[in-house]
Amino acid sequence: MKKILTALTLAIASTGVAADSWSPQGAIGLANVGNIKVSKGIDLNCALSGSATVDAAGNASVGSLSLSTGFLCSNVDFTNLPYTLVGNAGNTVTLQDVTVTAITGNCFGDITGNFNQATGEITFNAAQLPAVGSGADCEITGTISTNPQASFVP
Repeated sequence: MKKILTALTLAIASTGVAADSWSPQGAIGLANVGNIKVSKGIDLNCALSGSATVDAAGNASVGSLSLSTGFLCSNVDFTNLPYTLVGNAGNTVTLQDVTVTAITGNCFGDITGNFNQATGEITFNAAQLPAVGSGADCEITGTISTNPQASFVP
């Protein structure tokens, strides 16, 4: 049995299938810690709010995200939600298949940030989200808190 479990673990790891487990189960609020800087050709300093959900199996997804409180921030939209949130080894997290529409163009892809297990905060440091079509990539810098405080086991 031990050999079967080891083989299964190696097979999962080699295929890149996420095997993280998030807690606590249920709804989790998301909010900025300080300003969130977003850019795609122009820099905006915004407030961020949103929500995530952790299901009974420990899978996390982000169901809402919005920017506000700064010049043009409300013109940036996150669409095609929910986004899967994956906890990675090394305390990084990846938000998958993020779609952003903005007045300067659109972006789509995965975005990765650092996760602080002690505080439940995600920090993006000039994290890039690829542009759709022409123009600059989208970029985000800032820290997002989770409430209640989230954690994961990779």
